[in-house]
Amino acid sequence: MEEPIFCENIINYLKLEPVILDIMNLRIERQRINDILAYNSIKNGNLIKNINVKECERSLHQMNITKEIFLDKCLNDDIFAKCASGRITINASRQGSHDECLQLTTCNITSSKVGINIENLSATAFRATKNGEIISYKQFQEQEIQKNDCLKSFDGKISGKINGWIFAKLVIGDGGHQDNVFEEAHTFCEWVLTYGIETIYYFVLIDTDLDKKFNELYQKYSNKSNIIIGNHITIQQYFIDNYSLL
Repeated sequence: MEEPIFCENIINYLKLEPVILDIMNLRIERQRINDILAYNSIKNGNLIKNINVKECERSLHQMNITKEIFLDKCLNDDIFAKCASGRITINASRQGSHDECLQLTTCNITSSKVGINIENLSATAFRATKNGEIISYKQFQEQEIQKNDCLKSFDGKISGKINGWIFAKLVIGDGGHQDNVFEEAHTFCEWVLTYGIETIYYFVLIDTDLDKKFNELYQKYSNKSNIIIGNHITIQQYFIDNYSLL
């Protein structure tokens, strides 16, 4: 006699656990790699590849030396080269889209096992307008809509057992950019309260060490059933808890 499908789903549910990233160290690791790449480029006489070109130009101007003198100094003085590479390396904190991609890819490892697919979107694929529409990049161009008439582009799209959109960010440490991210998250949630469709789910995925700001966001909007706020672990757990047995 075959076991009921429901029992099989329970077994699968018990096996499912969120995939956990050391999310707070992603940028530290990426910065370390960026520094190595910049150092290698310098040693190979290349001040373009893997280099913050504008910062390099500022550094040369500040030191009042030519590129040739700088490269010669780096070639013959390894300590100087390593110090210089740290100055003109690409800043990992400006590579946020890589963080979002990893957040979404990780969540999809779990969600896909319960019938929910998370698609990483490009920076221009879909965006919400301030009058309540969701438009593609093609519509954005054809209708000649201005950027200030839109919210930030969606980071992910959800399909399968549920349909929805994802706002995803990694926010570490205080500062102007970090404050802007939480402002964007609040704006996104307010947009959902005004224009959101009850059968569509809107996820705010934020991995952060700013607990106070995150909790303020969570307390303000999490009582709305189709606004799901969490980090990459709790979002995965949400999928497990709510869709494993369906």
